[in-house]
Formats: sequence, structure tokens, C-alpha cells
Amino acid sequence: MRGAISALARRPALPPRRAALPPALLLLALSAVFVFGGDRSQFYRPGNHDWSSGHTLALAANLSAEHGFLLFQRRKLDPGGEPRYASLYHRYPIGSYALVKLAILPFGGDIPKQILAARLLMLACFAAAAALAYLALARLLGDRWIALGAALLAFSPYYLLNYGDAISDLASTDLLGIMLVFHGMVLFAQEGRFRQLLLKTAAALLLGWHVLGLIAPFVLLGLGRELLRLRAAGAGDRRPRPRPYLAYGAFATLCCALLLGFNLGNEYRALGGEAAPIDLPSVRSLLVRSSLGEIGWPTFLRGQLAGIGGMAIPFALVDRLGLDLAKPNQLWPPEATAPWFAALGAGAFGACLAGLRLLPCRALFAALLLAGWCWAIPFRGATSVHEFYAMFHLGVPLVLWTLALLGLRRLLGPERAARALPAAALAAAAVFVLSAWDMSGVGHGAEAARRQREIAADIQAVRGLAADRSVLVSLADQAMGGRSARNYYLAGSYIQIEGLGSV
Repeated sequence: MRGAISALARRPALPPRRAALPPALLLLALSAVFVFGGDRSQFYRPGNHDWSSGHTLALAANLSAEHGFLLFQRRKLDPGGEPRYASLYHRYPIGSYALVKLAILPFGGDIPKQILAARLLMLACFAAAAALAYLALARLLGDRWIALGAALLAFSPYYLLNYGDAISDLASTDLLGIMLVFHGMVLFAQEGRFRQLLLKTAAALLLGWHVLGLIAPFVLLGLGRELLRLRAAGAGDRRPRPRPYLAYGAFATLCCALLLGFNLGNEYRALGGEAAPIDLPSVRSLLVRSSLGEIGWPTFLRGQLAGIGGMAIPFALVDRLGLDLAKPNQLWPPEATAPWFAALGAGAFGACLAGLRLLPCRALFAALLLAGWCWAIPFRGATSVHEFYAMFHLGVPLVLWTLALLGLRRLLGPERAARALPAAALAAAAVFVLSAWDMSGVGHGAEAARRQREIAADIQAVRGLAADRSVLVSLADQAMGGRSARNYYLAGSYIQIEGLGSV
């Protein structure tokens, strides 16, 4: 196996002098996302941030062995008075929800502390993803200052910082899984360590599906390279060789089959064993998200390129220019800025493609660059209408800023670059901290916070009286982030919405 990949990459020697300074600066900069921010014990940002937070918390709160680890948002009473599951949401692996459950478990009925604990967990995943990006780049490039600057600038855009503390299975936990697997791919490419890649892949898939967008191009590019090598070896050399890429693809497929099989089996059981396979909620969700007929390609491509454009620049710059990057729950980005960000995204992606030849381990960087597209295209029924999917184009800013800093090193020469690159990394850290500071003010308002606290206190009191009972909820209470937030406050109760009966 080592022979099959030994030529793919060579691990450069890292400079020993001042080796501890870049990691220390990285940790110092990443601490900004924990220090800054408003009242994280409430639902405070409108749109998908609040919706996902309330939704994920409700699912996590109900996750238990008693229900067979089924993901459901609420329960209802049927006409005969028997409890039935409602809003099954078992389309994703339970790993992220299990982590949230463990985070909120020590705080019992103290809802503000549960929300705070879950948010801090998401920020820890965000920081760990950034740290893994730094470690992977440092190994690939042999320059810790370039790795530091590229990682911090790549994690500074709006989409990453906005959803960094969103309690969601589609945000920081998925980013952590992607960077965990990328780091495993680097170790595999440089040292032939295959087992650690398998373990990291299994852990990442347990956290979410989006890492498949990275795995797919990695396997295909690796197989293509092996076939070209075999062809170049001549017809006389046809001895069987280890096929690590085939084995890796088969392993990832098996993991997906086991996780999805568990989900579908759980849903089938919860529905009484009467639903046809195509009627299972996870199957219907997959069909809707992979629908290609409703969203036109021009709309899809413009949205993805605009998202890439938003990922290409730090939020500190976007905020000072007064630009809008998202319209929650609508096609995005806003019409006024879409052409500009789409043009920026096209330029950034094109520059990354053109610069791949200048990078070591081109196959790894190419897989990272294509990961967002490999998810967005098959599921464009969803990626066209939710702005948060832009964060999975993380490979673009990582490659873009890596190329920029490598170009700076080449332009200045070894001696001047030795002085300039630490200064550039320090500037990148300042940009990251400033971006985190700017994001801390998004969505916060004294009146909104006061209203949320009042509603939370009221519903928490109702929750204490309503265990295993039907609860009436008014549709008018929207200040907590919509219905999903209310469902979290009442998770585990039988919920009725005013005017609609049991739901």
C-alpha cells in the first residue's frame, strides 16, 4: 500500500525555529469566537441560525434509548389517545445530536444553560476544525506561518462565523468532520497511514454526510492517478497492486449503508411497520433534496458562485462595505449584491484551479476544492435555497489564501519572506479577531433579547407542568426563532398549535 501512494506526496520538514509561536497565535485568535458574542443562552439570530438551533435542540433533547435513539421533534395524540411520533427527522446520522445531548444533559431543566452549553460545543467544533486545517496545511506546505495565515483567513468569512455557534447538524460538526478527514488524507498521502484515515472517516460520517463531498473526489482522483501510472508502466507490468482508494471508497460506502440502514429501520419501526420504503421520511427528504426539476441551473450556479464569493473574503471587509450576503429562507444572495459576489466567486474559483499546479499534493488540494460542488450539485434542490451550504465551499478560501501567501513568499525571496510571513500571519489573526467581533453584533438587540427571555421563562414554566401532556402553543410567538424554538422548549410534550389541533 505504501508503494501505491509513496510518490503522491512528501512531507516537507517543518522549520524548528519558533515552532511554538504559530500554534500559540492560532489558539489565541480562535479564542475570540468564545469571548465575543451576545447572549448565547437565547435564540438571537433570525433565519436558519435560529431555526436550526431550536430544531436540533428539540431532536437532541428527545434522543434516548427509550425511543430507540429515534430523532423526532415532537409527539402527538391520535384520535384514540395513543401517543404517536411526529416530525421524524432521521435523515442524518445521530452523532451530532448525541454530542448535543451529552452537552445539555448535566443542566436538567435549566434551558438557558442548555442552550449555552450546546453553543459552546459548536464553537469548540468550529475551533477544532480550524486547528485541523492549520495542522494539515503545515504538513503539506512545510511552513507554519503560511498555514496559520491561510487557515485563519479561510475561517473568517460570514457564512462560517455566522453559523459557527449555530446548534446544528449542518454547521460546525460537519466542518469538523471534513477537516478531520482532510487531515487524515494528508497523513495517508505522506506516510501511508491508512487505518487512521478509516477511523477518522467513520467518526466524520457519524457527525454528518457532507464529508462525502470530500471523499468522492479524493477516491476518483486517486483511482485516476493509479490507472494512469499502471498504463504508463507498460503492458508487461500487470501485477496486482494494492488498491487503497477502492478499499477506502468501499469502506465509506459501507459506513453510509450501516448508518442509513439504522435510520430507515428506526423510522419504519416508529411508523408501526406500515410505511412503504418510498414513504419513509428520510427517503422523501432525499428525493426532494436531489430533485433537479424545480431549480434552474442559472439560479443554482449564480447562487453557488455568489456563496463562493462570500467565502473568499473575510467578514470584516464585508461588514465595512455594508454588503448583504444572505436572505434567510429565500433564494440567495440578495439581488443587489448577487452579481458582484458571483463574479468574485467565479474569479476566486478559477484562480484556485489555475494555481493547483503550483501546490504540492495537487490531488489533495483538488479534492478539497471540489468538495463543495460534489455535494451541491446532487442536492441542488436544497443547496439553492439555503445560504448556509456556502460554508462547504471551504476548500476555495483555503486554497486561495494558500496560493496568495505562497506567491508572497516567492515574490519576496527567502530572507525577506522570513520576516514578512510572520507579519502576514499576525495580520491574518487580527482580521479573524476583527471579523469575529463584527459578527458578535449581528442579530442582537436589547428588546429582542428581553422578549426572548420572557417567552423562555413562560414556556419553561409550562414545560414543568406539562410533562407527557398536551400543550397549547400560540402561533403568534415568533421571537425565539420560529416554531422550532418553541418545539425545543416543549420537547417531549404532546404539542398542540392553536387553531390547528394536535400536530
